[in-house]
Amino acid sequence: MRLPKTDSVLQIRDLPTPKGHLLLGHLLPFQQGPKHMVLEKWAEECGSIYRIRLGFATFVVSADPQFNADVLKQRPEGFRRHPKISEILEEIGVYSVFNAEGARWYEHRKPVAEALNLKKVKSFYPLLLQKTEQLMQQCQLSSRQQDAVEVRSLVQRFTLDLTTAIAFGYPLNTLGGEKDELHDALQLVFPMVNKRMSAAIPVWRWWKSHSDREFDNALRYIRSSVQRFIDTAKSTLLQGEKKEYQASNFLEALLLEQRDHKLDEADVFSAVFTLLLAGEDTTANSIAWALFLLAQQPSIVEELRGEAIQVYGEALVPSSIQQHQQLRLAEAVALEVIRLKPTSPQLILQAQSPVEVCGLELPAGTNVILQNRIAQVQEKYFSEADAFRPHRWLTEQCPAGIQHQPEIVRTFGGGARYCPGKHLAMHEMVIVISSICKQFDIQMAEAPSTIAEAYTFTMHPESFRVRLRSIR
Repeated sequence: MRLPKTDSVLQIRDLPTPKGHLLLGHLLPFQQGPKHMVLEKWAEECGSIYRIRLGFATFVVSADPQFNADVLKQRPEGFRRHPKISEILEEIGVYSVFNAEGARWYEHRKPVAEALNLKKVKSFYPLLLQKTEQLMQQCQLSSRQQDAVEVRSLVQRFTLDLTTAIAFGYPLNTLGGEKDELHDALQLVFPMVNKRMSAAIPVWRWWKSHSDREFDNALRYIRSSVQRFIDTAKSTLLQGEKKEYQASNFLEALLLEQRDHKLDEADVFSAVFTLLLAGEDTTANSIAWALFLLAQQPSIVEELRGEAIQVYGEALVPSSIQQHQQLRLAEAVALEVIRLKPTSPQLILQAQSPVEVCGLELPAGTNVILQNRIAQVQEKYFSEADAFRPHRWLTEQCPAGIQHQPEIVRTFGGGARYCPGKHLAMHEMVIVISSICKQFDIQMAEAPSTIAEAYTFTMHPESFRVRLRSIR
């Protein structure tokens, strides 16, 4: 249900709402989650725009793509990220392009965007190549031993090793089985951030549980590690100051950009910490979903194998950025995965001033949850919307009369606050999808119907395993 056309402006109280508790509203089912699925269920009940109450706070929830697009276009001036999200992140020392607002966001945005632009990402390709080759070696080992691979764990190790290499040149080798304190520390961050964002009362500020103390120790280790990397990068840049120096990682690129922008050391730390967290978790989840979906479509795996052989022959992985750019079907698979299984299916914002959106009056301070996945799987925007059909993203295979509206997909956000890590994430997904399908048949070790969606700050599949059968 969209908002009805009317000459008068609708108020929030006019919106439908699901049945809730007298005092707590809809807090308990929302906390029990998974949050995105709870919101999607309420959208089926109430329509595409409705209201909920979480304790004392009221939220407008929208699955309407026009409403969502209008809200995103008004960022950062009209809407900000929900204050509680920023509050929790700032509490752990993160104040970056992800959660900064106003003038501070503008100060952060340009240097981070420059350090992650397409040209810089292409310069990181040798690191991507090296880590993907190592991933393939691990997959070959599992295939020879006929072991079922726990997918999310494997790809998390890949993205963590790659992200630490790209972020600051740190030679992490969790893919090779090496234990690392930084890896262990990072594993505690997202679940705790998600838990604290959902907490009605910030108990940890007055009394710390065992998990809170573990989290604090992990943060201290991460901070000290990142500071060492910053000091090393500064030393490297000083040594190359008299000549034209080409940054070899994100931190060096950011420090070079810092010379022309107002970023202090705390800003640099926040930017690197954010890349480390977001780059490891979100891309790993997307790759995991890709393997989950491909395991159920062997014919598409065969097509990807044919494309890979045509582009890079007998090699394990595409050896150049030029070869990588020819992997159009692998890119189409990546785009279809993020349409069906977006790692960020919702975005929680707050109106900074009174505004009218699509005929609905939103006073200053109105909390808004944008549910983006719902429209992405509706027939009015994509034909066979629930099905995994990567070919829809290849123009020549999307004939007239077929619904295909790519602008509806909001996985990387929209408006001025579009995710600057898009290019890096897409490059990682494409090379892994192509390389694995070139060398292996993929078979689920569990029934696909038993694998549910889970949510811990990002949306990911519950633990599942695949068997990789080498075709060589």
